[in-house]
Amino acid sequence: MAKTLQDLPPHPMRSLLPALGVMEDLGFDHQSCLKGTGILLSQLKDSNARMSLQQELEFYRNTLELSGNPAIGLQLGESFVPQRYGLFGYALLSAPTFRHALALAGKFGRLTFSFFTLNYGVAGKHTWFEMSEPPPFERELVDLYLDRDLSAAVVDFSELLGKPFPAEELYLAHDGHGRQSLYREHFGCEVHFSADTGKLIFSSSILDDPLPQGDPESSSHFQQQCQLLLAKLTTHGHFVDDVRMLILSRPGFFPDIDYVAEKLDMSVRTLRRRLKAEGATYRQLTDEIRFGLAREYLAKTRLPVEEISVLLGYTEPGNFSHAFRRWSGQSPRDYKRNPAS
Repeated sequence: MAKTLQDLPPHPMRSLLPALGVMEDLGFDHQSCLKGTGILLSQLKDSNARMSLQQELEFYRNTLELSGNPAIGLQLGESFVPQRYGLFGYALLSAPTFRHALALAGKFGRLTFSFFTLNYGVAGKHTWFEMSEPPPFERELVDLYLDRDLSAAVVDFSELLGKPFPAEELYLAHDGHGRQSLYREHFGCEVHFSADTGKLIFSSSILDDPLPQGDPESSSHFQQQCQLLLAKLTTHGHFVDDVRMLILSRPGFFPDIDYVAEKLDMSVRTLRRRLKAEGATYRQLTDEIRFGLAREYLAKTRLPVEEISVLLGYTEPGNFSHAFRRWSGQSPRDYKRNPAS
């Protein structure tokens, strides 16, 4: 079934930062890159800010016009390392094997910044990773996104494996824009143009090798958090559960009460009253969620305290440490050393 614009999730504004950095390295200032989007540079550093689909598309139209390069997506994709994807990126990095990582990409692909459907399959000695169901944009933008996302996949896969990704063949759903040799040089393999979908082909022999950063317990935990981000309530629960789901809906972002009230289409006063009726306050809920996640990160992952504080929405590690002492009576580092105490 073809995708519609309504099927496409809005992306956080910070997802433009990697591509913006590449454009600035090429000599294009951020004002030119953001022209016509209505996006301010300060908003890109705000983890709370999300952009409309049209704002994102205008940015990428600007990259095409400024660069005059229909293959600019190849360079833009090189900047999308796994850590850019938050919890999903950490789940990939800590996956025990490459096969597990590919399965996660298929399951949680909507947590990337891609508009394609991600999938993989094994056919004997070869495995394929596919980007199908292109978004309903103009042809130039679809081609740019495909180039960007396949280039990013190679970067991410190399990071996971701890060595250059051994692509053997690549299929592209466009004609190469007269730059076929550039594509072959960029990916380091045979490239087939005007294919039905975008697809990477590689040896199945690497699927079950342990990944250098593999940590099954951490990966399992991050997968649970990714699942929360994707979960859709199929039955009506308590109001406090609806609020919890909104608070957990985006990694590293703990919204204020005004944001949640707006999403629930009610006044802050009504939200407070309904929470009180179920014996809760908004501050209690956010503290409870942060404390629970903090204990799991500290006890079950190898993440440093500084990264954990970012995942919990704190701008400064000191603020996280102060809050954790208030909740538990000990510092995060003490708890990490002895979580059973």
